[in-house]
Amino acid sequence: MKLIRDYFFIFMGIGIVVALSFNNIILPLYVNWNNEIRVPSLTHTDLDKAVKILEERTLEWTIKDTIFRRDIPSRFIMDQYPEAGQMVKENRKIQLTINLPPAKLEMPDLIAFTERQAIIALDRLGLVLVETMSDSSDLYERTVVIQQSVLAGMPVAPGDSITITVSLGKRNLKKIMPDLLNKGLEEAERILQSAGFIVGKIQTTENSELLPNTVVHQSEVAGREFPRERVISVDLMITDGY
Repeated sequence: MKLIRDYFFIFMGIGIVVALSFNNIILPLYVNWNNEIRVPSLTHTDLDKAVKILEERTLEWTIKDTIFRRDIPSRFIMDQYPEAGQMVKENRKIQLTINLPPAKLEMPDLIAFTERQAIIALDRLGLVLVETMSDSSDLYERTVVIQQSVLAGMPVAPGDSITITVSLGKRNLKKIMPDLLNKGLEEAERILQSAGFIVGKIQTTENSELLPNTVVHQSEVAGREFPRERVISVDLMITDGY
């Protein structure tokens, strides 16, 4: 029984010596070999925790670059240089690449841009053009942006999805010649101008059955259609005074 107890104390003493040796000799050699320090693994570590680890090993740090991924927490370390396990001198700066959301951006005003100009502007900000729709427009020529899914000046971030609408050109709009017969001259002029036409030459004719200045003839037939952008001048014949 005494022999067993003696062996127990002997093994316990050996264990203590081994533990002390590992803690005071082997571990320091691993961390600081030949006056050099082994670089710890910092990737996928929070920046605050990484800084603490580096300070414990008398190493410094600097941010080499930032990237942004929505699926990874902010301030997580994505890469490091030198790599983990390499031996470096004290106070060596470890270069870190961290995941960091970009500064807030403002949505640019794309209205009146050509489709190509809009694509370039979105690409520079890291915004993703997910769809380009089209519609007719009386104001903008073909391929010019007439609408955007996010209003200009609104906050956006790289990776946000944007939709734009570009012009197909002017709609096939028509204007219709009004019927001016038996209307007074002033009323006829007002109707013509409201319908998008121009009053042309005015001639007079004798007519004792109608009041003076009554339209009895128009150079364009009532009901005829014209392209809205086309300039049409309408000549009128009216009755003269008694």
